[in-house]
Amino acid sequence: MEMFGVEFLLACSVLIAGSCLAERELAALTQDQLPYFLRKGIFIIQSEDFNTCITAETSKLILENCNQVSKYMLWKWGSKQQLFNIGRSACLGLNFSNPEPSLVITECDSPQYLLQWQCHGKALIEASQYKLAVENSKFIVVKRTSSYGWKSFMSHDDLCEHAFEEMYTLLGNSLGLPCVFPFKYNNKWHYECIQDFREDGYPWCATTSQYEQDEKWGLCPNSGTGCDIFWKINADTQICYQINLLSVLSWNEARIACQGQGADLLSITDMREQTYIGGLIEQLNTKEAMLWTGLNQLDETAGWQWSDGAPLALVNWQMDPIDNSLGPPRCKAFNLKTQNDWQSYSCESGLPYICKKYLNATDREAIDSWKFYPTDCDSNWYPYNNYCYKLRKEEKTWNEAFFSCRDDNSTLISITSLADTEMLINLLEYENVTDTWIGLSNNKTPIEFEWSDGSAVIFTYWNKQEPNILQQEGHICVSAQQHEGRWKVKNCKSRYFYICKRRGNVGNPIFEVESGCPEGWERHGGYCYKIDKIPRSFGHASGGYYCPSLATVMSRFEQGFLNSMIHNQRKTDSPYFWIALQDLNNTGEYTWLTEDGKHHLEIYTNWRKYQP
Repeated sequence: MEMFGVEFLLACSVLIAGSCLAERELAALTQDQLPYFLRKGIFIIQSEDFNTCITAETSKLILENCNQVSKYMLWKWGSKQQLFNIGRSACLGLNFSNPEPSLVITECDSPQYLLQWQCHGKALIEASQYKLAVENSKFIVVKRTSSYGWKSFMSHDDLCEHAFEEMYTLLGNSLGLPCVFPFKYNNKWHYECIQDFREDGYPWCATTSQYEQDEKWGLCPNSGTGCDIFWKINADTQICYQINLLSVLSWNEARIACQGQGADLLSITDMREQTYIGGLIEQLNTKEAMLWTGLNQLDETAGWQWSDGAPLALVNWQMDPIDNSLGPPRCKAFNLKTQNDWQSYSCESGLPYICKKYLNATDREAIDSWKFYPTDCDSNWYPYNNYCYKLRKEEKTWNEAFFSCRDDNSTLISITSLADTEMLINLLEYENVTDTWIGLSNNKTPIEFEWSDGSAVIFTYWNKQEPNILQQEGHICVSAQQHEGRWKVKNCKSRYFYICKRRGNVGNPIFEVESGCPEGWERHGGYCYKIDKIPRSFGHASGGYYCPSLATVMSRFEQGFLNSMIHNQRKTDSPYFWIALQDLNNTGEYTWLTEDGKHHLEIYTNWRKYQP
């Protein structure tokens, strides 16, 4: 009997070992398969201390060789800050039932365990502030204090770079609410949209964690560049529109829903587009009265603007005094009950919405608008990139200013880019002038602003609460302010200084002597810039050998110039470029390292979402 018992135990151990081996073989991934998962926001957690990667076993986490990749190494953030393991189809939890808290791999809606995790720099922290740590160079545990660092394998990114992003649904029965990932359907946890049970093959998701229990669902949007069945395309303009009548979202939620499809909330740039949208909605025979557009006043330093950056030239609303109040931010909705004009609502209100997608998307600001062109002008005229400008310190009405410029073989200034705005600010500051007429005006109903020189309105830069058309009738004119160069609606009979504009004599845009920059460099203001396409560490890039100093970005104008340089480059292996900003002491305080070796506090920021 004893011998039989030994043989039986041996047979069982062989069976179990064989089962584990088969399981690992099924879960193993080749190097060719890995990119498929990484493109979906899935990541592998690598220890910075041991250069090994976390693997989820049935009841514990261990560190293993990162090059032996399996599905048990793959993780993805969930809707409620869960960490979902792809191979185990389960979530990482923390068990407090024992004296020492321990990690578990468990159901993603388990009430027994804490399931919320967050990253802070290189640390991975559970909601009650326990941190991931390592014991015996192998086993993953949790401790109150831990200095262990974690990053995403095959990159230098920390785990925050893979933050969960909401995916708002279409149609379905959830009023456009976002997918909940992971969700349980057919006794399995799903971390992405599925096609199960749908004959049409459209991917769908649940909007609660338990589909069988709640039966709440919606279709998943397509993030591609084209326009599928959910869009209406205008064949003349190659612009697509999506009207979401079954959704009830705040303005920000609606915008995220559009952006998740490579689009943005609706912008309306002229009366033709206004009429087209009205016709689309009329075909739907809907009783819904309001639909979100992209028009908003969320930037406290600016006026009304379209979220997709389109120019605001058409003003199709009756000014509501509440827009000038100190209350919550206001956004504009398309009003079906008042002849399709636009009405203000609190941006937190829940409404249906309209998305807009450009099939032939281009950068709204011309790439060469920042290009330096040496320009010759007559005496007393200010040269700037193809044109000559003259500020006339004679107070005139808008009409008088218009004819005065015309008599001098010029026109009132038109401003068609952020680069032009920077020039305007510099000119007004140099001349110590606070307000000036520009060539923008309107004499139509509804209001549609035009440039007096016939230039297309491709850029607008309205001041706070502008364009303010309250109590404005007939001819409406616009001035620009020295502070930030933003625009205000003014009575055309008011008297201001004005700026005339005419073409100059243009030289070679890259002529080294004229630009003052070496060959291969581009000029902006008093500085020269160049993109180094060779990947280097921050230390090498900032050391002064490859370039005198890394770029410091001190204004939205300098940012715009750098954006145009990057946009104009051929694709490189890396989408990132070093600048001189750094957190020298790991305190969260970022400073600019300048050419003289000194550190200066940042006065302008343009942080990406979830950064720093």
